[in-house]
Amino acid sequence: MNNLFFDKKVFQIDTIKRALYRFADNCSFDISCVDDEIRVVIVTYNNDINELIAKIRNEVIDQDLRDTISKETHDIRILILANAFSNTGLIES
Repeated sequence: MNNLFFDKKVFQIDTIKRALYRFADNCSFDISCVDDEIRVVIVTYNNDINELIAKIRNEVIDQDLRDTISKETHDIRILILANAFSNTGLIES
């Protein structure tokens, strides 16, 4: 078993869960919160643990950036959808 630690001030637990889910076919996880850290215990299925940890860390950063971009573009996406539906005739005036 191997441990990964993430700072709660930097990453949200949902972001970490989404990233870990992408590796569920290669390993299993035990997630816990300890003080200001999110601890992830990794149990691998015959994988190179160092490579797996590096990939997990990169995926967590990727998921975190996706969350940030989603929040930053939320209003624009709503405006685009509203405009698209307003031109279909599905919504009455």
